[in-house]
Amino acid sequence: MNPKRLLMLLFLCVILLALTGQIRPISPLHAAPAAQDAVPCRADLTSPTGLPASPQAAPFTDPCLSPNPQSPISNPQSPVVIRIPFATDDALRPLTGNLDVWEVNRETGEVVALIFPGQERWLQLLGYTWTIDEERTAELAPPVARSGDQNSGIPGYTCYRTVTETFTVLAQLAADKPAIAQWIDIGDSYDKITSGGPDGSDIHALVLTNQNSAATEKGKFVLIAAIHAREYATAEIATRFAEWLAAGYGTDPDITWLLDYNEIHIIPQANPDGRGFAEQGYSWRKNTDRPAICNSGPNNAPYSYGVDLNRNSSFLWGTCGGGCSSSDPCSVIYRGASPGSEPEVQAIEGYMRSVFADQRGPDFDDAAPAETNGVFISLHSYGNLVIYPWDHTGSDAPNMQELRRLGRKFGYHNRYSVCNTSNCLYAVDGSTTDFAYGEFGVATYTFEVGTSFFQSCSSFESSIVQQNLDSLLYAAKAARRPYQVAAGPDTFSVTLSAAQVDVGQAMTVTATADDTRYYANGYGVEPSQNVTAARYTIDKPSWEISTTHPLSPTDGTFNATSEGLTGLVDTTGWCPGQHALFVESQDAAGSWGPPSAAFVKVSGESGLDLELEQMPASADVISGETFTHTLTLTNTGTLPACFTLTVFSSLWPAAVPNGEVSVQPGFAISLPVTVRVPLTASIGMTNVTVVDISSIQPPLVRTATLETIVTKEPTSEPGATQPPIYFPWIHNE
Repeated sequence: MNPKRLLMLLFLCVILLALTGQIRPISPLHAAPAAQDAVPCRADLTSPTGLPASPQAAPFTDPCLSPNPQSPISNPQSPVVIRIPFATDDALRPLTGNLDVWEVNRETGEVVALIFPGQERWLQLLGYTWTIDEERTAELAPPVARSGDQNSGIPGYTCYRTVTETFTVLAQLAADKPAIAQWIDIGDSYDKITSGGPDGSDIHALVLTNQNSAATEKGKFVLIAAIHAREYATAEIATRFAEWLAAGYGTDPDITWLLDYNEIHIIPQANPDGRGFAEQGYSWRKNTDRPAICNSGPNNAPYSYGVDLNRNSSFLWGTCGGGCSSSDPCSVIYRGASPGSEPEVQAIEGYMRSVFADQRGPDFDDAAPAETNGVFISLHSYGNLVIYPWDHTGSDAPNMQELRRLGRKFGYHNRYSVCNTSNCLYAVDGSTTDFAYGEFGVATYTFEVGTSFFQSCSSFESSIVQQNLDSLLYAAKAARRPYQVAAGPDTFSVTLSAAQVDVGQAMTVTATADDTRYYANGYGVEPSQNVTAARYTIDKPSWEISTTHPLSPTDGTFNATSEGLTGLVDTTGWCPGQHALFVESQDAAGSWGPPSAAFVKVSGESGLDLELEQMPASADVISGETFTHTLTLTNTGTLPACFTLTVFSSLWPAAVPNGEVSVQPGFAISLPVTVRVPLTASIGMTNVTVVDISSIQPPLVRTATLETIVTKEPTSEPGATQPPIYFPWIHNE
């Protein structure tokens, strides 16, 4: 046959088959067969439920819930875990915007998701293909009760404390250590403010800091956990971090200086109502807000009530343009009815506003300054990721280089991939991390810890908890200047040749400085420089004291990215007692890294004596006045004297300028003691201020008792106010 005629016949056959529906086009999303059912079961294919945007009181019937006769799922009424291939971001966005996505692997182009009745039909209608993950599906066990031999913890997971147990432990920690810990009620959960349902819970924060510290500017670090209820490991990491810090204060030199010069705020259970469901074994993510059209229980998620609190923040809420959050009240990533609509989010955002100053300009592209104070970390699971802003877009945040650099410091400790969410996971809007960076400019991160929502206790203990505690400790070290110190070398292994010396005795300090301690697991390499200088300070870090002492490289020359350090420390003139040495190092780019510390105890012969003069011991004042008493301390002994001042006031605020003072033999110092008398104080009221002046070694106590008596009423014009008084134990800005 003529070849031209053969080609013509083949062409006509193809046209005939297409006209009779025997040939179907390939899905535009990726190279996969189109759905077998070519007739949509609902008009809105952008949502797996097709629910209207406005709430309806009547129950909503989903036309896609009927079983698919061609389904590969043996029981289409039960949830299954599936693996879905994707080739482009356009194919990924409908999945992350509608399904309960567990994993996104951009290298292999695969999504792992939990799907429920009706979603299989939706996937087929959009042309997706998938395979069932039989192993992960088999792990979808029904809720379990605590076994007879388990007395505490989440049922089946003894390593994870419940909400109640977490709150009990941390409240007791604050009660046991009031000088460094406070347990604060910062707001209420949805159930607590909603009548007719469960009791609900308070939202709590634990604040760890030396409340008597004289630090001029404390670093601010806020850590939150379990905003997604089912992510078991996160709350336990936050709780153990709090316990680790509290236990180490006074004995571990690094932890001690961190609490002396930082405030660490920990919100261990950001979603306590939702966590109550998750503790029963449900894969519950959201809070428990109940819209009328989504009233089913946790077994039917995502056709269940609740708001995804990590899509509800008020910064750029619902602005991503698809795939980042959902307006569907039954979606697992429902963003809520309005920005910051949920009481849990309101509590967290309000608390952050009380901790962080706004350090970023008013425009979206304004970078925070290099001197920015503050770190915010939200603990999630899972994925082994450290994620820096922005969350809602793949575009660089204004401080991208600084954010990425500090993230790689965290990655060094927990060995996680360090990336922007749009590059290694998927974009989200209304997140707490975008809120923290966007509103305040602080260094902000999401840690996706581990490899499962319900992480086994064995893997949690062996490969998750300590690595992340080390990362969080570095975050605390960097909190005061996160955009600066991460550029400098880490200094560690600070060691003194003797743990105890006599006054005047010399000792040797050694340490290691390393400018290479970054890790991103394939997401770029941070440049490093040679270490070029090192120094130590005594009792205070370098930003709190003017006198520093140089250290030398152990090999004689600063010419490498990692250097051993050494130096001689002379204790002449030191006060008896415990002292801290702070050691830090600098690289060739001029960047100083954070310090590490070591303790040494200095002993001396008994020769301490002190004379105390108080002027006046009793004073007549006017209500509304701030009056200053003066204490004069004279060291009449033969040893340097170091004293701690503690102030007690019977009625009104009183303060001394420093909580610690030192006086050399034969010298005297004068200290003002200010008493702020309120305008409401009436004639005849008397305040007694007691100042205890005590040394540690050898022990010595002197006490000053000062009376302030109101004898006159104010004569200032109505409306006049007194200038604000700075009280260092109240505010550390």
